[in-house]
Amino acid sequence: MIFNDLPEQIQLHMQSLIKSSKLPDNEDFKTLLADTWNRKCLLFEQQVKILEMEIISSMKAEDPRGVIVLTYSGSIVSINPKENSREVEYSSIHLRSDVPKTVSILATNIEGNIEFGKAVKFSSGQLKKTSAAYMIAVCKKNISIEKQKERIREGTIYLTNGFMKINRSIHLDKINIPDQFTGKSMSRYIAKKHNITGTLAKRIIDDYLLLVETGMMLGENIPLGRIGRLSLKRKDAQKARIIRHPETGEEITVKAKPPVSVPKISFSKYIKEKAAGINEDDTMV
Repeated sequence: MIFNDLPEQIQLHMQSLIKSSKLPDNEDFKTLLADTWNRKCLLFEQQVKILEMEIISSMKAEDPRGVIVLTYSGSIVSINPKENSREVEYSSIHLRSDVPKTVSILATNIEGNIEFGKAVKFSSGQLKKTSAAYMIAVCKKNISIEKQKERIREGTIYLTNGFMKINRSIHLDKINIPDQFTGKSMSRYIAKKHNITGTLAKRIIDDYLLLVETGMMLGENIPLGRIGRLSLKRKDAQKARIIRHPETGEEITVKAKPPVSVPKISFSKYIKEKAAGINEDDTMV
């Protein structure tokens, strides 16, 4: 994508980013930034489709549904469905960061409508308004509040981490690119998201993984949420046998093997269908 083809507000934001971060101010790098923005938009559209949400141009303030907004600055604004109030999370995914800068508000309301090209405003909390909305994805009608919350949470985690992965592809310091999806980086992400220490987050993750491992080793069928289940499968003993090498025809003796337990993962229908809906290019490897 050509830099000059981007909306004017996005060009201005990227020019400001180039200046403040001392990034290369040349056409090649601007083209790279434009391509990065385009990939983020495609990822947003893909995730909205998977979550069975719909992209709209505006939403009235009194509309109680949950919504995810992509702003012109590339930030993600997640707004849970309205009960007595709304819970909001704002994630600013900086180009050089491996953990998004987040602001969480447990109870607030939307001030005015949410509209394309206009800031999203809130009645209370640390975040008063965002940069202008570029894409607005809303949960469909007649979906329970709990299901909406689940989709908003899933979309937020997927998009913030997906945007960070895209940022990694244009990181200038190829040797010191921040890690992502390692034990350490995931602990940092959870710690930041839930306002706890990295040490506590790691301890919780380690304890959970140890419980999963222990249960499996004790012969239990362990649920992994929507991912699937873990278990041990017993393989019968194998007698020694003679086979022929497929190329040379030479006889080869295969030694006997005792019975053995092997770990097995069974992926859920949900995760198989979700994986099938992602094209190879969409993974941004």
